Amino acid sequence: MTKSDRWTGPLLLLFSLYVCVESTRLGLGGISRPGPGFFPFYAGLVLAFLALAQSLLSLLIDLEKEEAWENWLSILFVVLAMFAFALFLDFLGFVVTAALFLGSLLRGVERRGWLFSLAVALLIALASYLVFGRWLQAQLPSGILGI
Repeated sequence: MTKSDRWTGPLLLLFSLYVCVESTRLGLGGISRPGPGFFPFYAGLVLAFLALAQSLLSLLIDLEKEEAWENWLSILFVVLAMFAFALFLDFLGFVVTAALFLGSLLRGVERRGWLFSLAVALLIALASYLVFGRWLQAQLPSGILGI
């Protein structure tokens, strides 16, 4: 953990409390009939728990010296990859765009091997599609391949 973890934990805790308060104003509903604030409220609770854990751990664990962001090309690569994701999402579809995005980040930023990058990118893209597209029935762009 680094010194910045001592600040991000409390800031995330404040943000999560704000999300929870605003979600209750929208109406939580119930488990069988959730309201518009149901999901944000419980997401805020999870975030509050994680922020509290981060805050406590940063107090208990010896802090390491922070590393400077020296590799600006990697930062630029990530930003450009996010723009490319948004640009090609409708045209190529969710699964293909997500796989290309994740694969390019694993290969270009993390410097992983081709086989690992391809396998992990496809696995995560397909798992995301199954969860959001099939199970939760979210409308994901299908693109030119219809996937």
